Amino acid sequence: MRFLGIWILGITGVAAAPLLEELSPAQRLELAEGKLVVHSEEIPGAPWPRLKVYARVQAPVKQIEEVFRDYEGASSYIPGLKSAEVLSRPEVNIYEVRYTSALPVVGETRSTVRNTYSREGKALVVRWELIEADMADESLGELWVEPNGEGSILRYTNFVRPKSSLAVVAKFAALGEVKKTVAALRSESEKRAN
Repeated sequence: MRFLGIWILGITGVAAAPLLEELSPAQRLELAEGKLVVHSEEIPGAPWPRLKVYARVQAPVKQIEEVFRDYEGASSYIPGLKSAEVLSRPEVNIYEVRYTSALPVVGETRSTVRNTYSREGKALVVRWELIEADMADESLGELWVEPNGEGSILRYTNFVRPKSSLAVVAKFAALGEVKKTVAALRSESEKRAN
């Protein structure tokens, strides 16, 4: 328990990552305990909210980036992902990727997304936007990863505007899928870091 207290002081101290400033002291404690912190923001006129999921990862930023860029291997650790195929790389830090997933309620779905990698100081930033999809009209998101001690803090943000009237039924399944994706990214990054 003493280690947890020291670690909490580390993530809430003066040198804390700016992502932590977005969280309350109670949410920081949840991160310190290894929990995911989920924030849901309703978007006017949209059937689904914008989701932000925060996680503490026992791996450096570079390791998380390597895992996120490993499209070929992604289906081996992300639940429900059948494949992630890089269709093109218009620039060194831009990937156009076709994802095929098996989702609860809706079944198999395909989407093509443009992922753009950049750096904001020491932080890794990956922004994605939908090119085309079976089940969505719009999908925007961001992975923001900052160093924190010997590990990292990440924020995974995702907003999807589904095409179908199944949107209301699938809303809670979608939240679960985002949390599973973040947990899988954290787990695989920590596994590869050790």
